[in-house]
Amino acid sequence: MTPLTKALVGCFVVALTLLCVLTFIPYPPAIEEARKVGFSDETIATGLKFSFERRILSWIGTALNLGLLGVLGLSGLGRRWADRFLAWTRGYRIPAALGMGLGYVALNELLYLPRGIAWFYQSRAWGMGNPDYDLASWLQDHYLGAGVNLVCEAIVLVGFYALVILMPRIWWLVAPIGGGMLGITYAYLAPIWINPLFNDFTPLEKTKWSDQQPRVQALIDKAEIPVAEILVMNASRQSSHTNAYFTGFGSTRRIVLYDTLLKKHTPDEIESVLAHEIGHWQHDHIAKGILLGVIASLFGFWVLDRFLRGAVGTQPWNLQSTADPAGLWLILLLINAGSWLAMPAENFVSRHFERQADEKSLELANKPDAFIACERKMAIDNKSNVAPKPWSVWILSSHPPTVERIRMAQEWKDR
Repeated sequence: MTPLTKALVGCFVVALTLLCVLTFIPYPPAIEEARKVGFSDETIATGLKFSFERRILSWIGTALNLGLLGVLGLSGLGRRWADRFLAWTRGYRIPAALGMGLGYVALNELLYLPRGIAWFYQSRAWGMGNPDYDLASWLQDHYLGAGVNLVCEAIVLVGFYALVILMPRIWWLVAPIGGGMLGITYAYLAPIWINPLFNDFTPLEKTKWSDQQPRVQALIDKAEIPVAEILVMNASRQSSHTNAYFTGFGSTRRIVLYDTLLKKHTPDEIESVLAHEIGHWQHDHIAKGILLGVIASLFGFWVLDRFLRGAVGTQPWNLQSTADPAGLWLILLLINAGSWLAMPAENFVSRHFERQADEKSLELANKPDAFIACERKMAIDNKSNVAPKPWSVWILSSHPPTVERIRMAQEWKDR
């Protein structure tokens, strides 16, 4: 067993340990904290059970994906497949890599589809889905999204191998810049080209909630930000999930409110949510997130370069160079393993951004009671786990726990 294989097997053991720790070990103090802020035992139990089912489906998907990449990336299959694709493409490495990537996507889809369908029916069983949104509609959205992802992944793959071929010694220095540019491009285009493929987005003043526009405009004026559009998304087309988000880059920045949110919450609560999204805007979190991603990827690409150099001439990969398509599945395996290692740091930053937006919401809207009421409603409607284990939060949660956010608002109110 090579040192690289040993390292990846060690990662698998760590992942298995995390599965047990994050999923099966209870934490009664979290339940007590949820009770103290007013959540009923029924709400707590519902969130725990719903979260557990989702977590099991997620872990199954992770295990299948890593298992597939383990078989492909730690065996001689990469070399054999690459030789075939290189023969078909007359030695051109980028088309060969694209062919291998397409093969992986097809195999991974076969593993994902049963889990995705189970996820769909689990949502319906819990009353989270729209009865009119059937399996055929879900499959249509799924494959539309898969097509968009395939195009994006092909662009990334071509760019990656072009850099490694043209700049074999310093590609890892240039790749983060290219990744950052792609991130900016995606953030700019997603609100106007990609998101409308799946949902309708209507300016708030043109919806039946147009009476909220004066309150919204007053909040925007107070924040002194150039918001061009507040859009309402027909999220109820797919489910009853309530949410809002800030998206876009430069001139395409906008705030999106789910129609489910507008249907279920009071004007004060909606104002609180809107102020939270304005907080993301004021702190420029999308740009900061891309910048942090560029900095982190510099280290990640350097590590990847070291691994690829170690695989040159080494069994079972027997790469001829770092740009050999035979290393693609190993690259994907390393990226997946690296994403798990980086997840705690990424989520730490994300939770910090969310806390900043929460503080801005309280400052702008000045409605702590509405903030608290909104957090309660959203947790109940979305069947959120309001009693998560702290170690699960540290590793997996991109947002602070609901109990923490309620306590923060209570403390802000009592100042």
